[in-house]
Amino acid sequence: MDISLGFTPDERTRVGGLYWEAFGAKLSCAFRDDGTGRAAVTAALSADRFLVARDGGDVLGVCGFRAAGTAAADWSWRAARSRLGWVAAVRATVVLAPLAGGDVPGVLVLDGLCVAAGRRGAGIGSALLTAALDLAAARGDRAVQLSVVDTNPRAEALYRRRGFVIVGQGEMGPLADVYGFRRHRTLRRSLEERPCQST
Repeated sequence: MDISLGFTPDERTRVGGLYWEAFGAKLSCAFRDDGTGRAAVTAALSADRFLVARDGGDVLGVCGFRAAGTAAADWSWRAARSRLGWVAAVRATVVLAPLAGGDVPGVLVLDGLCVAAGRRGAGIGSALLTAALDLAAARGDRAVQLSVVDTNPRAEALYRRRGFVIVGQGEMGPLADVYGFRRHRTLRRSLEERPCQST
């Protein structure tokens, strides 16, 4: 398996499919139907905001991240309007706004880690986390941060095993039924906690 930064134009559909499979349940309410949502999300992904795990030419998993004030998916008003039209863009912008995170100075904020269904449990998610830690170190960041929802305990267990600790949490309140989850936690791992690697 190889992990590198960015995906090719030919890989966009595959990456978009993985992203929608993992996060479509909470994103779908922003769009009129599943097909529209999948297409919009696939088009919105920023290739340079992803770490991509491959085996040969097959994309096995991806890990998005925020950089320079932008997320792994570009949901700016201009981009949404050009993809969806004015009315649908208003809906998507309003519905997705509560899910939007922000940059944290000195911290690499992850924006969606997902692994192909048939390859889960094979260490791909863990390898992507290691690649994210390496990327953060190369950027000069002091920590890596991510969020996980209460409907994904398997992912939270992986993050905790990898040394991430809870630094915050939130409730969706009356929006829980809209997005399909009630609580989310923010976890962070300091790069200072990484063991020294031998050369």
